[in-house]
Amino acid sequence: MKFNKPFYLWSVFIASVALFLAPLAQAGSVQNHRPEHDELVAKYRPVLMERFLKYTTYDSQSANDQDITPEQIETAQKLFAEIKALGFNTQLTEHYYIYVEIPSNVAHPTPVLGFSSHYDTTPDVAGKNIHANVIKKYDGNPIVLKNGHVLDFNTDPYLKQMVGKTIVTSDGTTMLSGDDKAGVSIMVTLLQTLKENPQLKHGKVQIVITPNEDVGRSADYIEETPYRPDLAFDFDGKVNGEVTVGNFNAEKVIYRVKGVNGHQSHAAENGYRNAWKPACELGAICAKEEWLPNKSTGTQGYAELHHMNMVEGKMSEAELDFRLRSFKQADIDAWKDYAQQKADSIAKKYDVQIERQVFKQYQNVAENIHPQARAVAQNALRRAGVTPHFQEERAGTTASMLMLKLGKGAYTIFTGQQNAHNFTEWLSEEDMFKSYWVALNMLDEVAALREPDALPHHADNYIHPSER
Repeated sequence: MKFNKPFYLWSVFIASVALFLAPLAQAGSVQNHRPEHDELVAKYRPVLMERFLKYTTYDSQSANDQDITPEQIETAQKLFAEIKALGFNTQLTEHYYIYVEIPSNVAHPTPVLGFSSHYDTTPDVAGKNIHANVIKKYDGNPIVLKNGHVLDFNTDPYLKQMVGKTIVTSDGTTMLSGDDKAGVSIMVTLLQTLKENPQLKHGKVQIVITPNEDVGRSADYIEETPYRPDLAFDFDGKVNGEVTVGNFNAEKVIYRVKGVNGHQSHAAENGYRNAWKPACELGAICAKEEWLPNKSTGTQGYAELHHMNMVEGKMSEAELDFRLRSFKQADIDAWKDYAQQKADSIAKKYDVQIERQVFKQYQNVAENIHPQARAVAQNALRRAGVTPHFQEERAGTTASMLMLKLGKGAYTIFTGQQNAHNFTEWLSEEDMFKSYWVALNMLDEVAALREPDALPHHADNYIHPSER
């Protein structure tokens, strides 16, 4: 049978393009038919602000030397009572985690959506008797706080984008506690919105509000809660559009070199073994110059000998504390293999014992993230009028601590907080409001997935550094 070759090739091309675009068109169709929530969120904007200002009056500082502070307990009890009064299934656990579960109101299966935030504030700055300073229609002039603290465009360039808008500062004698009272305010206002608007469609939603995040222990007792979402977001980020999609893996490795006590002058006869020479050799060989933190930028990791100690004042025992950071867990594992080989060799060389302990601190959320997380975040932000700025964090996040315990990653969403852990901490009211809008959008974004991984990944093409 004869055919027109150019026409045939053109037909094949058109058919191929149609097949390629079909799932994208389906995804776009679902998105375009989702409500935009403009009028609804406007109703709750003043409610959100009032709630935030109320929460700043709660003294909820965590402490490095306490499992939980009385101030955190009091705050947790207040938040629990407020949320429980909304009628949702709410739990306050033994270690003061607040867990809320909202059943699905759609007929089809969807991924379980999780939101997290933390109610504690840092112990590093005064945080009692906070007096929030609300500045409406900011005029762009320097903001002079008490005790000589000043906010201006030089110290805070983002203030330029706040001219004419509402911002909140402390009075300069304390922090503001936007980290993370902003995130908690967003969560509770979202719950109030769902209570008062039962027509809003969503799948199963789990929310956890944790203590002790600012001392690195927000996930210590997460197992007390049923928080096990498929697709999760942590509301504890900074400014308009910033979404943290990756972070360092972090481990602490302790090597303890055990020598033998004795008089040095008779070491050849009494078996004395110095611990510090082998310890120094191990430290030097396992923290090469090219691995130092000051040689690390962007997505590069590092291996640092953070410090060396005597063990409980024993001259015969030396302890080395290594800090390992990398976006790739494989890099950390390779270092540990290398270091152990060297430790074994040095122990044999100097006839000493060398023991190792490994402490995982947090993990890169990008190494086990739901395949739809980026698309859900991107769509939710854009529908709230926000341009997404996806970024990697050269540190840890609440989500990365939860990742360590739960094995699933979460992106961290902006909440408007700035200058955290500082007397000059301030909040963008507009950014906090947009973050609340994003959270609301995420509900129907996930409800539209219908079942886990049902829709194609229609966000911009993206490869995280850990995947390269």
